[in-house]
Amino acid sequence: MHKNEAKIYEALLSLGPANVSEIASAGKVNRRNVYDSLRGLLEKNIVFRISDTRENKYQAAEPKTLLQMLFEQKKMVSSVLPELKQTYSLHMPDEQAFIARGVEGIKNFWRYIASQTGPVLFVAGKGAWHDSKINEERKIYFKSCKEKNITIQGIFDYEMLKTGKDIYSEYQVDQLRFFPEGFSTKSTMDICGNRVLMFTMPKGKSIENSMIFNIISPALADSFRIWFKYLWQLSKPLKIENGQGISKKT
Repeated sequence: MHKNEAKIYEALLSLGPANVSEIASAGKVNRRNVYDSLRGLLEKNIVFRISDTRENKYQAAEPKTLLQMLFEQKKMVSSVLPELKQTYSLHMPDEQAFIARGVEGIKNFWRYIASQTGPVLFVAGKGAWHDSKINEERKIYFKSCKEKNITIQGIFDYEMLKTGKDIYSEYQVDQLRFFPEGFSTKSTMDICGNRVLMFTMPKGKSIENSMIFNIISPALADSFRIWFKYLWQLSKPLKIENGQGISKKT
């Protein structure tokens, strides 16, 4: 519903059957706009007209009608979604790039990952995904990956081994490695599907002002995956001592 339509519907819920003047007053909507909005509500079957001998009155449909309306809209969108996806893919260039910023950039990448089936790789991890501003979204993202069997595999900076146990303990031990001391940088990278993300990571695990470079390229993403395999072989796995969890590098 448009803003005025919502105001009128709420007013009618409180008023019961009412004429245009009563609706305009209760909904704080200009009388001229009430007519246009009522027309839209009547077409949506959210409001119906009551006619008597003197004037038209209007009454709100039951609120559960809104759920039915949403269901029908969802059904309609679902029916055309395959065709829309096909049209979108046909006109999408094979390669493109764009810049996102901060937590919204990360959340956008997570939404993309949720539509994929392959693994997520990261290089030079610094805890960017663990910014306190996206704690709840991260929990949902991790849960979604688990439900869809999407593997998260990555290599953290050496410093994370010393100070980031609260972060790396959230990942599968056999999917984690660490760079040797002396090879840490200010930058990090994520790879999934046909996308590669690269950005610098400020101190304090906050990415609020980070500029995130997104590259969409199947060939480039495949190249980075091959390079990742080599880096994975060079980096060190974690050692589990006495079944007590992650302790140190071997």
